[in-house]
Amino acid sequence: MKHTFKYIFTMLLCSVFIFTSCYTWFEDKVKMDTETPQISLTDFLYEAPKITNLDPPEQLIVSQGLYSGIIKLHWTDVPNATSYRIERAVVSADSNGNYPIPEEGDFSVLEKYVFHTNYSDHILSDPKSNSDYSKLYYYRVSAENIVKGYESSDFTDYTAQETFGLGWLLAPPQNISAWKGKKEDSIQISWEKVPKARSYQIYRGEKSNGTGMELLDTVKANQNVFLNSIEPIEQGTEFYYKVVAVLGNDSLSAPTGLALGYTRKEGAPEPPDSITIENGKGQSLNSIKIKWEPAADKENYKTFYSVFRSSSTNSLLKQIKKETSETSVVDSDNLEPGIIYYYYVQSIYKNDIDFLKSKFSDTGPEPEDDGETAYGYLLSAPSDVEITDGSTKDKVTIKWTPAVRYVKEEVTDPFTYIIQSSDSLSADSFVDFEEITSIPEISEGYYSYEVSKKNFYRIITVNSDGLRSEPSYIVAPTPEAPETVTVTKTSALTGLQNYNYNTNEVYPVKITWTKPADDNPYGYYIYRSTSPDSGYRRITDLPLSASSTSFIDENETARPGTYYYYKVVSLNVLGQGKKGNVDYGYGAITRDQWFREYNKTIMSSQAKLTLMHKSNDMDKLGSETIKGKFSGTLSYNAKIAGLGAEITMHYQDYCDFVDSFDNPYYKLTGNTDTTSNMSANGNMHEKVTCTGMYPGYAIYNNLQIKGGAAGGGYYLVETYDQTGSIILPEGNVDWTVGEQH
Repeated sequence: MKHTFKYIFTMLLCSVFIFTSCYTWFEDKVKMDTETPQISLTDFLYEAPKITNLDPPEQLIVSQGLYSGIIKLHWTDVPNATSYRIERAVVSADSNGNYPIPEEGDFSVLEKYVFHTNYSDHILSDPKSNSDYSKLYYYRVSAENIVKGYESSDFTDYTAQETFGLGWLLAPPQNISAWKGKKEDSIQISWEKVPKARSYQIYRGEKSNGTGMELLDTVKANQNVFLNSIEPIEQGTEFYYKVVAVLGNDSLSAPTGLALGYTRKEGAPEPPDSITIENGKGQSLNSIKIKWEPAADKENYKTFYSVFRSSSTNSLLKQIKKETSETSVVDSDNLEPGIIYYYYVQSIYKNDIDFLKSKFSDTGPEPEDDGETAYGYLLSAPSDVEITDGSTKDKVTIKWTPAVRYVKEEVTDPFTYIIQSSDSLSADSFVDFEEITSIPEISEGYYSYEVSKKNFYRIITVNSDGLRSEPSYIVAPTPEAPETVTVTKTSALTGLQNYNYNTNEVYPVKITWTKPADDNPYGYYIYRSTSPDSGYRRITDLPLSASSTSFIDENETARPGTYYYYKVVSLNVLGQGKKGNVDYGYGAITRDQWFREYNKTIMSSQAKLTLMHKSNDMDKLGSETIKGKFSGTLSYNAKIAGLGAEITMHYQDYCDFVDSFDNPYYKLTGNTDTTSNMSANGNMHEKVTCTGMYPGYAIYNNLQIKGGAAGGGYYLVETYDQTGSIILPEGNVDWTVGEQH
């Protein structure tokens, strides 16, 4: 401890030697140069601010539609950071096509130890048509230095412009289509433009599996239409096209799916008229029937029909029937609920030497020539179901989107709904809660209905014939928050004695909680932050079990003097949870670290004294009292005692520093007294008791003074928790610890 004993002792001894005519001895020991500016005690006490925590990166740049399978991140370097932690939240569009901003609890760890300021998030190993293209990816980055135990930085703010952290994949061009018999000498290929595209590559082949395709042409980015001229010899040939977007950085999108196109031969038939859909408006669970009027016959030819379909999720065509002579077909080929299917019929004249195909019927989702859309869908449960709180604790509100139907249909919902509930996940345990025949008013695209609280729910759609759909996916209420969450505050190490302290000499904390009184969570997640309102990071990779009531956090970067906030969130069986309770705490510290923190107040208080910093030695004798910044006093008294010196320094409720709650960090009461002889050797004695964030005491009786400064021995330190229970019983702290800044 850099007490100013040496200066005080030499001052007092100087007085003794003046009285005994031995001034020259003292002059040899300490040069009394009054011309040179004197160095004050504050010069010795000053130290550059120490690094205790890190700042978050000031910029975070995330690629937006630049790469087909990966998203690249880059951020500014943070001084003293040795690694970075990256978290990601994936957001899908809701039923209205809107993307909600994620909450902190939606983020999960992507990578814990990144040693550079860039990272590539490999999302798709084999880029192709994929639902991941329609998702948004939010990232946030935190700087860390675990080796030196610096407090990790806050995460970058994913709502701020500089660190927005929003990225998405480079999707292939959407909605590719090709003319199918519209002309005799050309096929037009069209697609939707891709942002930031520099050009588009158009490929063509004759195999439906896409093999053997060749580059047909490259067009500039201001074009999204290409006209492929067809030679007479190629008329009627089925070609398959795909398009690839090329960006300014030379990255390529994944290719589109294959678009079928062909030209019509002379004498080809017209497509059928009056295409109708039977049992296709939610009347069936597994099939849709398509009917049409026969095409006009052609002499010496037989008439056949091929049927194709596209869907609301895929504009590419799938052939469901090839060259049938019937005028109807039942489609049950891998139909899925929640999807609208569009049907096209092609007429074919065929004989032994010729094959003539009509253009496709104009029955797609957006007819061009006064056609009428031919569409159908299975009876299906709502695709979006969620649970929110009800008006009381024993009720919940179920929200769902209407069952799928074509957007151009009548406004009135043709279906009713049944809510099923259960207290277990067994498939046969669900019972009808209530059939909702009086449909509530739709709001923001959702129906809302309040029901009594159960563990699990699902919804079934019922059509006008009483046919029921398959159930929706299961949803569950999020459990109530745990009760009485408590975090240890430098408490006795019962239960923690098997854990080591970290680099900063801080012991772990223990978080305890009780389960909600009227709920049964499936498990719990625990989050930690240095702020009560934001910056939480999940510290449990997997959910804790339902029977868990405590958790030990071995926070490897916890620092003395820092409060940590812990949020315990209850989870349902689906791993979902929003409700949590928070408490703060902090770990006990070692005796050595306790003394270092205590010594900050000792050094701060001594810097305020004036007598001991006087340039004239005789002026240093006497008494003075200074006040603590926040409370209490320090009384200083230096006098000659026999052939030596006696210095008394008494602290009374002295406090120079407060914690984040404005409570005393260390409040000191007691003495740090010194007795020395003419050789400036001696010892310190007395005791200082501390209250505040880290209660305890320090005893000076075993500290040796040599040449006017601490030079051997040890301090005795004992620490307590906030209730007065002993954490670390009285033990030695080497004198050199007091010399450390």
